[in-house]
Amino acid sequence: MTYRNSHRRRLGVSLATAITLTCGAIGFSHVTAQEPPQLAVHQAQQSAHRSAAAENTVRHLKGRLLTRTNDRARAQALVVVEAASAFRELEFPKVPTDWVAAGLDLSKAKREGDRLVQIMPDGSKVTFTLDADVQEFLAQLMRTNQVAHGGVVLIDPPTGRVVAQVGHTHGSTASNPALRAFAPSASVFKVVTAAALIEGTGRNPADEVCYHGGARYLSEKNIKGDSRLDSRCNNLGGALVWSINSIIAKLAYNELKREDLQEWVERFGYNQEIPYEFPIEVSAANMLANDYERARAAAGFHHTNLSPLHGALIGAALGNGGMMMRPSIIEKFESPEGLVLYQFEPREFRRVMSAETAKTLSTLMYQTTTQGTARRHFQNRGSFPRDIEVTGKTGTLSHQEPFMRFTWFVGHARHKTWGDHPGIAVGGLVGNGANWRILGPFAASEAVRKYYEVERVRRAKNLEVASSK
Repeated sequence: MTYRNSHRRRLGVSLATAITLTCGAIGFSHVTAQEPPQLAVHQAQQSAHRSAAAENTVRHLKGRLLTRTNDRARAQALVVVEAASAFRELEFPKVPTDWVAAGLDLSKAKREGDRLVQIMPDGSKVTFTLDADVQEFLAQLMRTNQVAHGGVVLIDPPTGRVVAQVGHTHGSTASNPALRAFAPSASVFKVVTAAALIEGTGRNPADEVCYHGGARYLSEKNIKGDSRLDSRCNNLGGALVWSINSIIAKLAYNELKREDLQEWVERFGYNQEIPYEFPIEVSAANMLANDYERARAAAGFHHTNLSPLHGALIGAALGNGGMMMRPSIIEKFESPEGLVLYQFEPREFRRVMSAETAKTLSTLMYQTTTQGTARRHFQNRGSFPRDIEVTGKTGTLSHQEPFMRFTWFVGHARHKTWGDHPGIAVGGLVGNGANWRILGPFAASEAVRKYYEVERVRRAKNLEVASSK
């Protein structure tokens, strides 16, 4: 083989390499609506590598072509080389890692069908998981009743989709109370203690416990018990349904160590950040070394705080076999060109309790809405649907300076005949001053009622469409 032929062959191979690398980067690296984000990132990395390789080849070829003869071959090769050198690395749109910094703002969302969407500052589009009808209804409920401080959140238990998220502070829009752990957990914390007793110690919730006093304050005698005074008896189930402070505090004092409660506090998501597109204030729980004060905390007397969204997550875990899913408010994220960069997929957050414990607690707390502390907001409300079963826990506690009375309901609901429907979880909080119009359990019941009202209409439409085909 002559030197000239050998040189031409090497030159041809180098040109082919440059063209292949360049065209590969231009022609085959793209993101489709069907591809998951991680694949898009991988393709972008491959494109960058091909781009760098093409640039190196072009730089090498230019030097060699300028030193060789054969003007025609050199001219043709330079055309290809210049085309290759004009290639610029592709810019791939990215999914934000900090949604708030990227401009996510629920107050700027607009209705699109039965969903809410937001056009971001860069032209990209967010579709929220929120149900527009339920969201608008709850926002109006809080405004109309001039709630001083409150929030209501609905979550789909098996997926973590946030169906509604409404926070309201009368006369202010400075913060979103639905995401703030400003209020005490109050008796909602009894759910944590009950789970620790049932699963952690093996306590039978039907076993009888005798007690006295403790309705508004827990003395050391209330907590330790006094055989001469303990004239009333009930069990753990009754203590949840009727929110009997003395029973919960007495059981925690006798059967749960400090480290036991600390473990269950963590399992329920206290004292840690909850991953979410918006920042959620950490729900704090301080299990004090003092045995009596810790027993009071176990019954819901101070030392713990909770946000409505976290409350809804607790209800969702009870309705999802003890598994708490990672909450999300974003269903879909699209580039300014309409390319789907992110599509919601359910992700587990943490195993809170066993499925058996979740079922036991749900069964016990069903009576809260039929006979117990929430009955007038659910069972005894004429406007609440009879075909909806709700299980949950109420809570009430006041701050003195400034005075604010906080009322809670946390739980989940199911339709009695919709076997294919996973139900809905709710966290409802209302903080009122001396004058008030509604309470937390009422706000929660209205959220559940409206949700199923909207679901009925949609299911009827879907059946109508299906039958017409």
